[in-house]
This record gives sequence, structure tokens and C-alpha cells, in this order.
Amino acid sequence: MTKADILRVWGRVLRGYTPFLSLEFTKECPLRCPGCYAYSPEHLGSLVTLRQLSDFRGQELVNATVAVVRRLRPVHVSIIGGEPLVRYRELCELLPLLDRMGVEVQLVTSAVRPIPEEWSSIPSLHLVVSIDGLASEHDRRRKPATYDRILKHIAPHRIIVHCTVTRPMLARAGYLSDFCRFWSDRPEVHKIWFSIYTPQQGDSSAERLRPDDRDKLFEEFPLQCDFQKCIYRGW
Repeated sequence: MTKADILRVWGRVLRGYTPFLSLEFTKECPLRCPGCYAYSPEHLGSLVTLRQLSDFRGQELVNATVAVVRRLRPVHVSIIGGEPLVRYRELCELLPLLDRMGVEVQLVTSAVRPIPEEWSSIPSLHLVVSIDGLASEHDRRRKPATYDRILKHIAPHRIIVHCTVTRPMLARAGYLSDFCRFWSDRPEVHKIWFSIYTPQQGDSSAERLRPDDRDKLFEEFPLQCDFQKCIYRGW
């Protein structure tokens, strides 16, 4: 976000608009990742579950998205899923439209399928690829979106790597450092974001960080990840 964008955001806020919008573009996803709560009964509240909803498709999806953006007038739109690349045909039409409307777009994907090469020429598009640790763990957790596929599919693009820190990653000293080093060396990567696994109420899974894990992370993170591209986005 530029300084000019900050002024635009404040202007929208003062006029009663919400400057940021997150869209679940589709509920469909070929992955079954540990820790994913999208299909849990309480994800959308107590009245409806994600499986009970129907996706828009085709021109209807494009038109509905544009209509929401025109009504809410956000500066920044985050497109998430499911896996947004399931609707890559619709995105091929929608992304240039949003660019011409002056909207910055962050698209979060697993890179499970090829990312259209023409997207690399869309100035307002920011591709974020979710990666769950080093290859040995990631490939087991997020198959078929394996390292081999990711490296092949991001080749024509500049991307942001996003990694959610889970408890198993902290079991080995230097794990995050190795992760940073691998992705920092990739020419396609210009930022690396870290966030902490955020559990749902009642979650006691192996993914969840305990208080001592958080202490360990905060102590080690600046030492392990002293790389220019790495940014910690914790809460």
C-alpha cells in the first residue's frame, strides 16, 4: 500500500465506506488440509454451513463480484476460497476489470493448478501462495499442491509466500530459518509472511500453539528469520 492509498483509505472511512473487502470466491477446493475449519458446523454461524450454500459460476459470478465492489467501493479486495483457481476462467475476466476500477486485489491460492501467465501483467494483482512448512511436511499436508507443482506454477510470476506457524514447526530448532532461506532464494518471491495458527473455539488439535510455544516463537523468530523478505503478521 502506498502513501496515496492511505489517504484514499481514510477518505473512504470518513465517508462511511469500508476500505477492505474479503470475498470467499468459491467453496470448492481439491485440498483437505489439517487445521482447515471452512466446513466446520460453526464457521458461518449457527444458521447455515458452507456445504449448504451454492457457488456462483461463470458470468453470474463475475457480475455479482463487480456489483459488490461497486456498492461497497473498497480500496483493497482479498479473494480467497476454497481454492480461487477453481474459478480461474471467471478470474481471467474479473481481475482486469478490477484493475481498471482502481482496486488492489490480493488473491490467496495454493497454486495447485497453473496460474495464467497473463496475470503477471496486471499491476494491481498481488498473488499470495499458502505454504505449510518445508517440502517434507507441506507435501504430506497439502497434496496435490506439492512443492513441485508450486515451483512450476509460480515460475512466470512474482508472489508473496504465506506460512501459518503451527506447533509441529517449532519442534525443531531452525525450522523457520530453513523455510525462510529456501523461499528467500527464489527469484519469484518478493515477500514472506508468517502468521500464527488461529484455533476455533474448543480446538485442542496438534496444530495449536500452547503458551510456551508462543514464547519460544517470539524469542526465536527475529534470530531465525533475519531476512529482508520476511514479515511476521502475528496476533
